[in-house]
Amino acid sequence: MAQVSYLDVFWFVPNLIGYTRVGLAAAAVFGMYYEHPFLTFVAYGISEFLDVADGYYARKLGQCSKLGEVLDMVTDRCTTTVLLVYLAQLYQSNMLALLFCFIISLDISSHYMQMYSQLVTGKTNHKEMGDDSHWILKAYYTDRRVLFAFCFGNEAFFLLLYLNKYLPTYALYLSVPLTLAAFPISFIKNAINVVQLYESASDLARLDAAEINKNKK
Repeated sequence: MAQVSYLDVFWFVPNLIGYTRVGLAAAAVFGMYYEHPFLTFVAYGISEFLDVADGYYARKLGQCSKLGEVLDMVTDRCTTTVLLVYLAQLYQSNMLALLFCFIISLDISSHYMQMYSQLVTGKTNHKEMGDDSHWILKAYYTDRRVLFAFCFGNEAFFLLLYLNKYLPTYALYLSVPLTLAAFPISFIKNAINVVQLYESASDLARLDAAEINKNKK
């Protein structure tokens, strides 16, 4: 069987999907700042659905890669961050701006800490859960349907907050109830991020304690 070169990895199907997501994210940002809400909604929405497709094809085609894993995570963090930053500008509320800053910080820090702690403890993937993992994180990461539901609901909530500012009054009768329905999903998703941050920090602290105690002997 032919050897796979590092250049081949760039052309893996899931990674091509990842590049497409980056392009769609760029189109969504363009739509935000040039007042094209329909473009933003469509581009951002397709990007989120492709987030499911890249993982599916990675497993189906045997093309799981570290590049794809990091590309997926970085794209997720960047798209959410950009949308929340724009929402802070759009709603012009200091309290909401502070809340969005907190969510951005929590999102980035919890996922970075999770990935780093998994790598240094010998895990091959930041979504890999062991027997000693917190039950909430195991429920969240091991069932792909649960993972998709919370990630989709969280992004849908933020995207609907954006869309509500541009919709005509009659359309708000539909979009506002959808926004309210998505809110608890978003709240729980960010609560899971708090658990993820704490558990990852605890794992790193346990490693530090073990190394310090080992060096004392």
